[in-house]
Amino acid sequence: MKRICLLACLLLGFTSVTSAQDAGGFIDLFNGKDLSGWTQRNGTATYRVEGDSIVGKTNEGSPNSFLCTDTLYGDFELSFDVKVDTALNSGVQIRSQSEGSKPDGRVNGPQVEISLDKMAGYVYGESAGGWMTPDSDRTPHDTFQDGEWNSYRVVAFGNRIETWINGTQISDLIHEERYKSHPKGFIGLQVHGIGKGQGPYEVRWRNLKLRDLSKFTSLFNGRDLSGWKTAGNWIVQDDRSLLIQPRDGEQGWSRWDAYLWSERKYQDFVLDLEYAYPPGGNSGVYFRVGDRNDPVNKGIEVQILDSSAKEGSLTSHDHGGVVGTKSAASKNMSQPPGVWNRMVVTCIGTDVEVELNGESIVHCDLDETPMKDRPLTGYIGFQDHGQPNNLKFRNIRILEVTE
Repeated sequence: MKRICLLACLLLGFTSVTSAQDAGGFIDLFNGKDLSGWTQRNGTATYRVEGDSIVGKTNEGSPNSFLCTDTLYGDFELSFDVKVDTALNSGVQIRSQSEGSKPDGRVNGPQVEISLDKMAGYVYGESAGGWMTPDSDRTPHDTFQDGEWNSYRVVAFGNRIETWINGTQISDLIHEERYKSHPKGFIGLQVHGIGKGQGPYEVRWRNLKLRDLSKFTSLFNGRDLSGWKTAGNWIVQDDRSLLIQPRDGEQGWSRWDAYLWSERKYQDFVLDLEYAYPPGGNSGVYFRVGDRNDPVNKGIEVQILDSSAKEGSLTSHDHGGVVGTKSAASKNMSQPPGVWNRMVVTCIGTDVEVELNGESIVHCDLDETPMKDRPLTGYIGFQDHGQPNNLKFRNIRILEVTE
């Protein structure tokens, strides 16, 4: 069995062999021991390692300080936990730069807010034009918890930046201007400046992990169905998502030609996509389908199903399960109807992993399941389950893995 850890080496181009690597291509940005790989820019705040965390501490009178990665990143998924003193504002820079490319130049670029002013998770242009998230989209919220560890997830891909806090999506921002000026840069941990007579205050980060998405390619261009074939009613939307809206009388899931099928086959890969279902909505992600007229018996399906209200144990036919393997989701990570879910399917050899909304929920070896004789290469497809299952898909991208 080929192990998924192979993927991490491929994603990194073998350039960071000392980094701890998780299945699915995540690397640890912090080694848990010291600040190797990081450089402080601007300000006189201090940074130290304490247990499993990086701790930033204010210094009275200092301007904003930033602890920045030595490596630059463009398209990526970043996750971390953070806890901040109540009186302190902080943030994490992404795709950021130093003015004049000088080590002491002013740090500038997109910043994901860390704060208790109900603006946490929105995107600010640090020394780069102010708020990037429009005023009309910055709805105050209480998702960030005072005095607790808060889990962040940030996906930057092209001109789109998405953020989540504690599993709730906060921002979905498209900003072409800032993408043109800051397509790539360092990750930076901000300790905000404080005035005279204030502080000291601290902010702590842990579990800093990053998955490089720069080698992924888009399977859906947001304009038309180039690269796909279907007889179903798949409709490109104005927001560049893709709606499956079964026609009147189109019911049931065995209308194979109504599925959305890739024109070419794939073998080993990481497939990354987002989708939103209506109440009770049902669909599926098919892969390694050897015969598009018989996907149930000649392919593999990961279930898409509104399981948001389900309590108790899950089965392989619930959301995120690998149908036919008895591999059920270990945790119900389903979003409510109408809210975008993000699924990442990693399939290398006979090893299959499913991540749903930031959590690994299934990891199985097909050789140990009734699916052991399924093809090792095939088409990718999305299911038309018939009326009334109107689902939207977007941000469909893939990384092909080759030895």
